[in-house]
Amino acid sequence: MAPETIGLIGAVGGTLLGFLGGVIGTWNELRNAQGLQERAYLVKMSVLFWVVVPLFVVAVFLLPDPWNQYLWLPYGLWLTYTIRRSSIKQQALREAEAASQETL
Repeated sequence: MAPETIGLIGAVGGTLLGFLGGVIGTWNELRNAQGLQERAYLVKMSVLFWVVVPLFVVAVFLLPDPWNQYLWLPYGLWLTYTIRRSSIKQQALREAEAASQETL
């Protein structure tokens, strides 16, 4: 098999596996939401990630070297900050909804 064919199989297969992982992760998060506010927040965050991550990938492929490499630092910082912040907010929503259920 030609090296180009192996590279193409790897690129397409990696893209499909990444997409499938995102779909399964999103589905599990929404399925495991414990309240309406938490679910609404997860939908909002899912849409944000499903828009930003593909835009980043497209930008990396469309921008010429070395500009495409410069995108990794702000993307990595944004991704780390956003995941941490959204986890904290999701936990706060879960605790608030559990506390409101206990008072009823």
